[in-house]
Amino acid sequence: MIFGRKRKADKSEETAGTDLAADVRDEDETADTATSAKGLDDRDGEDTENALPGAGSEDSDGEAAGADDVSDEESTEGTDEESDEESAAEEADRVWAELDQGDFRDEGPFDIDEVDLTDDPVERIDLGSLIITPFKGAELRLNVLENTRKVVSVLIAKDDSALELSVFAAPNSGGMWADVRTKLIEETERAGGSVKLVEGPFGTELRRLLPAKGPKGEQGVQPSRTWMAQGPRWALRGVLYGRAALAEDLEADPVAPFFDAFRDVIVRRGEGPQRAGEVLAMSLPEGVQQRGPAASSPGPAASAPDSADGAPTSTPDSPRSE
Repeated sequence: MIFGRKRKADKSEETAGTDLAADVRDEDETADTATSAKGLDDRDGEDTENALPGAGSEDSDGEAAGADDVSDEESTEGTDEESDEESAAEEADRVWAELDQGDFRDEGPFDIDEVDLTDDPVERIDLGSLIITPFKGAELRLNVLENTRKVVSVLIAKDDSALELSVFAAPNSGGMWADVRTKLIEETERAGGSVKLVEGPFGTELRRLLPAKGPKGEQGVQPSRTWMAQGPRWALRGVLYGRAALAEDLEADPVAPFFDAFRDVIVRRGEGPQRAGEVLAMSLPEGVQQRGPAASSPGPAASAPDSADGAPTSTPDSPRSE
């Protein structure tokens, strides 16, 4: 594609939604079963050694002691189960956090200092903090905050799918995606939706199903999948909507052109200091005039963020599509 991009890996080497958390849970359950069995054996030995002389010599005493043991065991089991669930959740978080630290940008997205655009023959659109490469048949929409006129995201739409791009200031140490992901999961669950984490092309991928109403008011769901690519002091977020959000094969339609568009993005971070999670505002391309709200699309314009977790940081106003 561009900049002498490396040859794409064979399909057998691709990651296709591997659920790492499931593997962690399986291992934890096996280890916990063995630990619980050993703990019960140890406790039985201790009870025998500490028993009062004569306890259990009569049937009534034996029955009472047995009842107490059952009650204690049930209480212990409940506590152990809660502890096991917490441990499994913590281990899963650790696995996803480690995945976030991987380098997935060999074939893009790129930092402006990683490419040479001199005499570049490819047609691109320069939006300031983002330089994007449109594809045939795509429609481009800019999401602008009402009061500041700041462009906070760009929507690339085609047919019944769309990709929303936004870029944020981020620490060099990384780790921001894990915090953002947690907030998005909480928001989704509060809204009555469902979430799933999988191993995606850029690390941990967040897949969501949110309640939504159709054009005739019928109840349905809006699928989305979120990628986060982390570069030097920036994080590029891409949210896929529509049919492309449900496709598994990244090399086939309808997701392929959006996947390529995300990898073709060039980020111009700038040298100025900005708070981690703050949106890196874009600018209107030369010759483009601002106009009224555009028609609806698979990815709602009102979802454009002013911060990495989707919540406004500087203004409560909702953005609109330009």
